[in-house]
Amino acid sequence: MSNSFFLPKGTEGRKKNIMILHIQGLILIVVLIMALMSSLGILGRTILTEIVFRTGLIDTGIDLMSVMQSGNFFDAATLTPQYSPSAKLFLTGMKIWGVVGYITAFAALGAVIFLVIQMKKRIAMIVEDPYQMENPIRVKKSAFVWLGFLLGAYGGHLFALKKKKAWIYLGLGIVGMWIPVFFLYTSGISFADAFLACFIEKDANGYIEMEDYPYWL
Repeated sequence: MSNSFFLPKGTEGRKKNIMILHIQGLILIVVLIMALMSSLGILGRTILTEIVFRTGLIDTGIDLMSVMQSGNFFDAATLTPQYSPSAKLFLTGMKIWGVVGYITAFAALGAVIFLVIQMKKRIAMIVEDPYQMENPIRVKKSAFVWLGFLLGAYGGHLFALKKKKAWIYLGLGIVGMWIPVFFLYTSGISFADAFLACFIEKDANGYIEMEDYPYWL
């Protein structure tokens, strides 16, 4: 196994495309995390606002229930809350939070779609490469794909390839539970590998050939 992080300078063809695919996979994981965080932020904003209003932490200056009990439903519908300066500041902050959250969420979603399309194009270049693989490894397609998507962050797909690097990925995945950058790395690489395997034709026995890619990116 090579100890090099990048491919040797000047390398072209299949291996270079695999490196680019891995980089795209890493970026995709970052964008997915951004989308998740922005979605959770929108949910948190909604819950916080609801709690603040229901618990009476913000005083609107209106006893809405009293007005409705008096039968003046039209008045109840047209009442204008009278917020305190602190309440107005809170509501303004919630509006800004909401706008930023929605913009981030939709931007991240668009970026995810764009990255997936770019990864699919890169995979087509890898699969359609006319030259023979330098060091092909046969592996069961279904096992490799599922392990890559579900347990790739812990080296699952590399265990399927019987690679010693799998144990390093396992360690990085565990450490990544406290230091997210390691989990991000193993997740991005494994997603790219599993995504690539989805488009490689399997033989009659369900096996595919993967290029033995010994580099770290």
